[in-house]
Amino acid sequence: MPWSVVEDVLIVLGAFAGVVLLFWLRGRANQFRLARQAETHQQLLAKFQSGQELADFIETPGGREFMRQFEPDPHRMILGILSAGIVGTAAGLGLLFLMTQEDGFLYPGVVTTTIGIGLILAAVISKRLSQEWKPD
Repeated sequence: MPWSVVEDVLIVLGAFAGVVLLFWLRGRANQFRLARQAETHQQLLAKFQSGQELADFIETPGGREFMRQFEPDPHRMILGILSAGIVGTAAGLGLLFLMTQEDGFLYPGVVTTTIGIGLILAAVISKRLSQEWKPD
């Protein structure tokens, strides 16, 4: 196998490993944040002596704000998907540009670009559906 082919494979594998590492680190950071948040919530809930005290707290503006933290945020999820799509598309286009300089980047470039475009389409469709399904 010529050395240039090995270099191309190593470059693509290195880029893939870097993306996997970034997603893993982000997942670990989210896991740590959620664990700290759950610990704080548990400590707060432990301060109530009865269910009635908790119900009274939930009726206050502060209690409603506390409970709002448990609701999913579709806009944040859609923005995350859109961001990943933009990055994937840009990376794929970069690989396709590298294909003009050297062979071996066509397949990774096409796959990465189509995944990025698919994520962007998923974000756009999710945004439209979330607006249609919004309760009145």
